[in-house]
Amino acid sequence: MNPTYVFVHGSGSSGRAWSTVQQEMALRGHRTLAVDLPGRGAGFSQAYHDQDLKTFATEPSSLADVTAEQTIGHVIDVVRRVHEHGPVILAGHSFGGLVITAVANAVPDLLSHLVYIAAQCPVSSAAAEYPAGPAWASSDFLPAAMAITVGNPADLGFIRLNWRGADPAILERLRRALAAELTPEQYLGLIAYTQPDEIFWQTDPAWDHRADKATWGRVPRTFVRTGLDRAMPPEAQDLYITEANALTPANPFAVHTIPSSHTGFFRGPAELADILHDLRHCRGEKQTTETLCANRMVR
Repeated sequence: MNPTYVFVHGSGSSGRAWSTVQQEMALRGHRTLAVDLPGRGAGFSQAYHDQDLKTFATEPSSLADVTAEQTIGHVIDVVRRVHEHGPVILAGHSFGGLVITAVANAVPDLLSHLVYIAAQCPVSSAAAEYPAGPAWASSDFLPAAMAITVGNPADLGFIRLNWRGADPAILERLRRALAAELTPEQYLGLIAYTQPDEIFWQTDPAWDHRADKATWGRVPRTFVRTGLDRAMPPEAQDLYITEANALTPANPFAVHTIPSSHTGFFRGPAELADILHDLRHCRGEKQTTETLCANRMVR
């Protein structure tokens, strides 16, 4: 039975980000589903559109009430329903890695494979602690994001970014960090649907859903490195890989590298789709198959 690929988007995004990847996968004969995490669409208000910054800074957000449990539970529900029709390959990008890690902690037997695409995979520390470490020091995204942050997330209960209000220098820094393959004009099109509001608990050290050796550690997994990434530097991606492999040395990541910025593969998804296509045989049906899939190391 052919697997279904379930895609989990990154921060400030939604399921629509995967449309080009889904098109490529459909051309290869695959069934896919892109999840919208709870609260998508928050922050797209008249004040944001008009750049009425005084109103925008004080507007409430539905994301303030979205809990980690709701987010993880939503994806678990999707996985359960998809699993009724066959094997599930669960893939996450960026922040989506935190979600798929927590899902695999909870329901490993429903998953045939995990795919991290420049995605966070906390192992030895809480998720929020990694960006403060040396592996993230070269990130161009974090300081640029601070420049467009509206208000104090701790007071608001959510993160609010004014993507449309960045001055030209910050806008260019964000483009180079997130989507260097795009022209400045194309990048404006991207931020037109980039969500201004995001959940706050992902930055809270108290939220500590690290990879669990006994559950998550049983699921075969692949990490797709974005080698031109200036948002989550390759050094940061390698740290997640190294820590995960040390946790479960008998089930290491299969590692691939694509020449992409943090989100550039969405514009040219063929290389990623080729990698995902090859996972169609990694269904967890036999231990020999799992071992072959999990130990195939490609750089």
